[in-house]
Order: sequence, then C-alpha cells, then structure tokens
Amino acid sequence: MKAMKKVWRYVAKYKKLLTITITSMLIIQTLGLLAPLIVKTILDDYLIGIEKPWYETTIDDYQVQYNGKHYSQESENTSVISIVIYQGKYYFVEELVVSGNRDLEGTSLSVIAQDGQSFQYTATLMTKDEVLQFYQPFVTPLIIMIALLAARFFLQIIFTYIQRISASMINVNIVRDARKDAVASLQRMPMTYFDKEPAGKIANRIISDVGGMMNLFSTIMNLLVNATLAVIFAYIGMFYLDVKLALLTLIVFPIVYVWLKFFMKKLKTIAVKVNEQNSLITAQLNEIINGISILQIFNFKSQTEETFNDLSVDFMREKLKENRLHLTIGWNMIRLIGALVTAVIVLYFGMGYLNIYGFVVTAGLIYAYNDYLSRLIEPVGTLFREIGNLQHAMVKTERIFTIIDGEQEDGSSIDIPRFKGEVVFDNVWFSYQEGSPVLKGIDLKIEQGEMVGLVGHTGSGKSSLMSLLLRFYDLKSTDLGHIFVDGVEIITHSKRTFRKHVGIILQDPVLLKGTIADNIRFGKMNISDQEVEEVLRSIGGSPLIDKFDDGILQHVTRGGSNLSVGEKQIISFARAVVHNPAILVMDEATANIDTETETMIQTALDAVKRGRTMIVIAHRLSTIKNADKIVVLENGIKVEEGTHQQLLSNNLVYANIYRSQIKVSDLE
Repeated sequence: MKAMKKVWRYVAKYKKLLTITITSMLIIQTLGLLAPLIVKTILDDYLIGIEKPWYETTIDDYQVQYNGKHYSQESENTSVISIVIYQGKYYFVEELVVSGNRDLEGTSLSVIAQDGQSFQYTATLMTKDEVLQFYQPFVTPLIIMIALLAARFFLQIIFTYIQRISASMINVNIVRDARKDAVASLQRMPMTYFDKEPAGKIANRIISDVGGMMNLFSTIMNLLVNATLAVIFAYIGMFYLDVKLALLTLIVFPIVYVWLKFFMKKLKTIAVKVNEQNSLITAQLNEIINGISILQIFNFKSQTEETFNDLSVDFMREKLKENRLHLTIGWNMIRLIGALVTAVIVLYFGMGYLNIYGFVVTAGLIYAYNDYLSRLIEPVGTLFREIGNLQHAMVKTERIFTIIDGEQEDGSSIDIPRFKGEVVFDNVWFSYQEGSPVLKGIDLKIEQGEMVGLVGHTGSGKSSLMSLLLRFYDLKSTDLGHIFVDGVEIITHSKRTFRKHVGIILQDPVLLKGTIADNIRFGKMNISDQEVEEVLRSIGGSPLIDKFDDGILQHVTRGGSNLSVGEKQIISFARAVVHNPAILVMDEATANIDTETETMIQTALDAVKRGRTMIVIAHRLSTIKNADKIVVLENGIKVEEGTHQQLLSNNLVYANIYRSQIKVSDLE
C-alpha cells in the first residue's frame, strides 16, 4: 500500500510509542482470550459443576454431609449419587444419571441418552440449605475465578487506555510533522503549481487532508493489527473448544475476500469523487469570503448561491451513493451474516446430543464458543464499517503527499558575495504554455546601480520579465535565451542563494500577523527595534511611527486593514532596505495610491535606490521620469529604450502613454 508506506515515514519516528501500542494490543487480546475460558470454568465447573458425580466417602475425607452420609467429588468409589438441575430446581438422585434429554414428572426423572436408550430415576427435591451445602466446596475457587475475571476486566481497561493514549500521541505527532513538512514544501514549490491550484484547495489539503494520515494510521492499526490479533486469538479459543467447527468457519474467509474486493472497488471510485467535491466546496468558500465586498456591491448573491448549491448537491449525491453502498453490501450485511452464523452455532450445539456420541454440551461451552465467534465476526464487521474511512483516508493521504512530495526547487543555500547588480537579458523568449510566447527576443542590459523603468500596456510582458529575473519561473528547454547577473547565468545558483541578493516590492504589499517592526525585519530577526525605527525614518516613515502610540510596536490587523496603502508600501520599502538586496524590483508599487502618497513613496524610492540596481514596473510614469533608463514593452517585444526626454522626443509608444496621463492629470 503506497499511502501507508508514505505515512510510515512519519510513524517510524515514534517506534517506542508504536511498540507500546502493539504490546498493549497483544495484552488486550490475550485478556480477551482468557475471559470466555474463565466464564466457562465458572459455569461448568462450579455453578453447574454440582451435577458432576458425587461419591460417598469416609468422615475423614468428605466435602458435603447429606442425610447422615458424607460425599465428595474427589474420592471416587462405587457408591455414587447425582444432583440434577431441572427448570431451576435441584434434585437428589441416589445413582449416577446419564447425560441426555431430561423430563421430570413428580419424582420420576426420565432421561433419553445420546445413543437413544431411555433411563428412569427417582428424584428428590432438595431444600435451599441442602443445595447450599453441596455448593460449599465451590465457594473458594468460585471467589478466585470471579477475582480473576475482575482483575482481567481492570487490566483490560488499563491497557486499553495505554494503547489509545500511545496511538493518539503517534497520530497528533505525525499530523504536526506532516503539516510542518507540507508548509515547508509549499515554500519550495515552483510557481507553476500555484498557477494550477486554487488557494482554498491547497489550504484544504494542509488543514483537512492531513487528517487523512491520522485516519489512515488509526484504521490500519484497528484493521490490520488489532483485527488480525482478534481473529488469531479467537481461533486459538475456538480450536481449543471444538476443532471441527473451527475448521468449518474457515470457509467464510475466501467469500469475505472476494466480497470485500468488489466492495472496495466500488467504494474507491466514490471516495475520490467525495473528497474532490469537498475540496471544490472549500475553494468556492474561499473565493466567496475573499471577494465578499465585490459580491455585495454587484449584487451577485443569487448567482454565487446557485454555484455553491450546485457543488453542495453534487457532494450530497456522492455521499448518498457511499451510504447506500454501506447499507446494501457493506457492514450492514455483515451484521446480518453474523447473526445467522450465531444462530447456526447455537443449533449446532443444541443438536449436538443427537449426532456426536460422547460429546457433552454445556452452558459454559456454548457461551465461550459464541463469545469467540463474536470476536471473529466483529473484525470482519469493523473491516466493512471502516473500509470507507480507509478509502477516504487513502485519498486524502495521497492528496497531502502531492504537496509534501511535490516538485521541489533546489532548497540549498550558500553564502556568496553580494551581487554588484549588472543584469543582462540575452535574446530571451519565454512562454507559460508551449507555443504561446509572452516574451519575444528581449535583449536588455542594466548597468550596476542603474534605476530602470519598465513601461507597457497590460499584457506587454513587464511582470513576466521580472518573474524570470526573480526566478519565480526559469527558462524551460522549449524557451530561448539567457539571463545573467554580474556576467554569471542566474541558474548557476540555487534559488535560495540567488534570492538573498534580489528583492521585490509588490503593488499590493503583503503584511503578516505581528507588529510593524516584525513585518519590517521579516526574515532578518537579528535586527533590533532601534535599527528598524532608524531605517523607517530614513525613508520618510516618521509620520507612520508618530501616528501610533506604540510606534513600530503597533500590531498590524488582518491584511494591514488599520494601515493605508501608502503606509503599507512604506513598510515594504523598509523591509527591502533591511534585507539590503543588490537588485530591487518594484512591481507597480504606486499604481493604487493618491498623488500625495505618491510623493511620500517617491521620497522613499530615492532613499531606497541608493547602492543598488532598481527596476521599476510603473503605470504612473511620474515615478520613473528620473530613471537612468526607461524600457518600453509591447506584446512581449522591446519597442523602445532611453531616458524620459529621449523617449518623448521619439514621439512613439512612450510619448503616447505619457501624453494620455498628462491629459488625465490636467482633468483632475
């Protein structure tokens, strides 16, 4: 089982706990084996043992005194009497009573033996005190047996507790480890994975599907280990009591195997659909919650509800199919078969006196065999009942391991000298999907310490070009060209090593839970609060610090909702300065801010660009008017390159964009 092999990687870390769990299971099953035998002994040897032959003995060697005579079951001689239990009453017979069917009329006891012969005896009804005398020899051993039964019961409680606690500890540990590995793996996955998978679906895998590992381990322990031990120990008891019937019950297993194989095949198909529908519901909910403001503004509630309801109905249908499968050919059917087999066993023993000569059927024997039989049927019932959980657990486990064992980028990191900052794009052709290039033959050289602006309409290739530089994507074998930093091709270094010297400021700043200071020194935890404050003030962030009583220790709410867009961008700038990258990319950092805030950002930009190469993707051309060089892209092709004044003089694409923004500015 591939899924279990993957889970074993985590379980193997806790072999000590696993040993305790399995040892406890063995002890529990051993105690379960002993219980029916103890009860059988209590019933047959003590409670019904009074019916065994009593022999007249001397006054020095007796167990019971009755009518002036002394009797014992231990000292055999020719003078023998019997105590017969009939319809809850006890009768004294002055001779040995054979085994068979009994009938009593008055004082006449009739017995039909197993060979068909009929016997007649005279039976005398005994008083309560007389019966108690004959039970007196059994009191001490009976107390011992009951004490053993009680001790077995309490030991079973103790070891069941130990077993469940140790198994639970394994479960919570493997879930913690798997989530930790999944998050670590997620950070090393290529961007192409996130292009294909919705965020809600990924979150569902780490939050919910990881629980499949826990369910898989629990189910395997219950089915493979506990159920197997239960069957083995039940057969030990059954063979001890009746070899013939124990062999007969083995016929059931091939039937159960074929039945189970058919059941699992049907169930697996449904389980995959159920889990996929569940993930789609989670992803849809994520979209609804994240876009709630848009949904409300555009009155898109009915369409959203309809889409969500369609997903819910599909999930409901698949879940109902699963339930019907369980109720028809699953665990419900096993319960019926178990009841029928129990009836056959009772009939087998009940009719035993007719066809098994010399075989005496006792109440204790019937109880013990039926107990072992129920222990045998219970694991099969558990198998069919839990097989659904097993299938879901396997599907979920496979899904979480698509993250844990997914394609990983090189995570190694070594210290290399800080880049000088020269960047060269050499005839770069790049496509997300083969045959549809988004960059077409880009040749561009950016000198060390230059500030370069990237301009172009939406879809022109600006962000794609920077995604290649930041190594969110690498050039594939179907692409062309090379990208160099300081004369060395960027794929020479691992991504972690390379990104130590490259930074980015996004259009929508990403702020995490914590204080302003925590967000600024994110990834550089050795930076003190004083250093953080100095950096923030140096780039024009004094108004932000003075705004809050707690200064840089002010807590940031979810998504930075207690900060303006400009304030969030200032924090992003400060974060970049703290990391001190040799190359810094600004991706539309001034696209969503007002003119006043843009002035503040421009001040920050002037401070940040010192000592590093800056590449600024900008829609607002005022941000890059003073850039050393401006590059214009159109449909993935570099169409212009030069300074602001040069490009205005060319009167081409850049000049048209600039004039359109000037007109808008005049209107404002």
